Amino acid sequence: MIVVLDASAAAEIVKQTQAGVDYINALMRSEKVLAPDLYVAEIGNFMWKNGRQDSVRADTLANMADECIGYIDEYVSSYELWKEALRLALEQDHPVYDMLYAVLARRHDAVLLTMDRRLCDVCERLSIRYKGAGTA
Repeated sequence: MIVVLDASAAAEIVKQTQAGVDYINALMRSEKVLAPDLYVAEIGNFMWKNGRQDSVRADTLANMADECIGYIDEYVSSYELWKEALRLALEQDHPVYDMLYAVLARRHDAVLLTMDRRLCDVCERLSIRYKGAGTA
């Protein structure tokens, strides 16, 4: 099984939530974990928000980000995905950055791991396999 990991699911893993446990189990069963290169920026942004809200030390956040970034076996350039992602975003009325993950999952017949319920709804409509909150 190939998995596409989005930043929301990776955040659950490093926060060690029950959903995170389910996601890490899915990663361990996968043969490859993919993400668009946007993932790195999204992980960085998640850590920034976490640090602002919880006053977590910068080195702790950097270690958490490094762990999330290390989950990925292969990054795919957003440049390769953007046209199809834009088309889907317009069709589905959903942000392009999320559609990058959906397009990547569809192209590789992969399972998308995400906590984003709206993105799960889009995947359902597009027949893209996913594991969302409560389904991992």
